[in-house]
Amino acid sequence: MKQFANSLSLSALVVVIILIALINISCQYDYNSPTPGIIQIRLKTISNNIEFTELNNFIIKITGIEAVRSDGSRVSIYEDLMAIESKTLLVNTLDFRARDSSLIIGETYVPPGDYVGVNMLIEPSTEVILRGYQIIYVNKPENFNSLLTFRKPYHVDESKTTYITLTIDLDKTLVKGAYAYTFDPHYDITSIK
Repeated sequence: MKQFANSLSLSALVVVIILIALINISCQYDYNSPTPGIIQIRLKTISNNIEFTELNNFIIKITGIEAVRSDGSRVSIYEDLMAIESKTLLVNTLDFRARDSSLIIGETYVPPGDYVGVNMLIEPSTEVILRGYQIIYVNKPENFNSLLTFRKPYHVDESKTTYITLTIDLDKTLVKGAYAYTFDPHYDITSIK
């Protein structure tokens, strides 16, 4: 009986030693995953030729926004922090909030690190509406590219929000013709905070 108790306690001791060894092996690597940062994209419109009123509008359809990392990978930017997929966004570029660069068109969590710019897929409306009733048609050139590539390097820090303002200059973008405008986009990143 004494021999059985000794072998049982020896077996228990061996099991405890093996468990401690396994726990130490699994704790060998110290890996800390970084906390994501947030990118918030705002739209600003420059227009001295067309007033910012609720009766004037020029709509662009935004079908995708991406932040481009310095290694070439891209991160999709959704419409808000609660979104889980991209949705088409209709934006009036003559909205009062666009004049003041407070029109938020995207916001999402992203890995911290260095970024080189923002890509945005757009489709302009076929018309500008002035004073609520006057329609001026908008033509796209034959070589129109719906991908706008905003390039300016920026850094996203852990647990912090990076505010990026994309600016579209409507005075240069809507080229006035005899009876219609031609859409020739002029755009840039004008602010990173």
